[in-house]
Amino acid sequence: MVSDHPVVDTELPLLSAPAVAVGDWVVCIGASAQSPSGLWRPSLKALSARDGSLQRQDFLPHAVIALCASRDGARLLAVMDEEAGLVWDARDWRPVRALPWPEGEFSVSACALSADGRFAAAAATQWTDDSRGILWLWEVASGGAPWTMPIQGMSAWSVAFHPRAPLLVVGSGEEGVAVVHAEERRLVRTIPGFYGGACNLDFHPEGNLLAAAHDGRGFALHHFDTGEVLFRDGDGDDLQTSDAVFSPDGRFVAWGQGNGTVGLWAVA
Repeated sequence: MVSDHPVVDTELPLLSAPAVAVGDWVVCIGASAQSPSGLWRPSLKALSARDGSLQRQDFLPHAVIALCASRDGARLLAVMDEEAGLVWDARDWRPVRALPWPEGEFSVSACALSADGRFAAAAATQWTDDSRGILWLWEVASGGAPWTMPIQGMSAWSVAFHPRAPLLVVGSGEEGVAVVHAEERRLVRTIPGFYGGACNLDFHPEGNLLAAAHDGRGFALHHFDTGEVLFRDGDGDDLQTSDAVFSPDGRFVAWGQGNGTVGLWAVA
């Protein structure tokens, strides 16, 4: 519902890792607390979207640096800072499978799950003398090491799966967005015109539009097939880099503005 104020605020100590909407829940990462084992650990929390009450909680082995949900909300992917990812069943509230990182020094910026739950992906930066952006792609059922692909640019910032095709997109600090075929493990093409970098990417439910938030320059809607910019907006706040996301029905785009409010744009 449209309102001038938040429906509910929570006073629980939460961390800055992303929160995701899963049905009537908001799933987020809680600050470290003493776990049943006696160790201090962060927790995966499910809060009611109606009143903010705690619905589910489980302690995690390591700090979480990226969190995402599948499009249907059935699964979660948490990427942790100790060289591991964790796929979580959001409906039964239990871990499904651990996903290993490759060897080396990396920092992860974003993660994503495919619509069918078959694939998981992460956008990362590999820290070497010649740092570069990297895409990791796991086949969830196997649980093995990810397939890796270098991305043009010094870092990879964002990743999103196409809702209807076995494709994913990866945004970097460069102007282009890489389109990758998940099943065939290959680069399909590069979409130009993402000025200011694609800090986050999100598909319209039909897969024909791609929303991209830019580094301090607002956001834009692109035609996925051509890369054409269909709409662009910003608020002049160079430090604002909020995600731009479609509503589940594709009728709206939401973008966090520099004044602390959320703007909604109708999608014709």
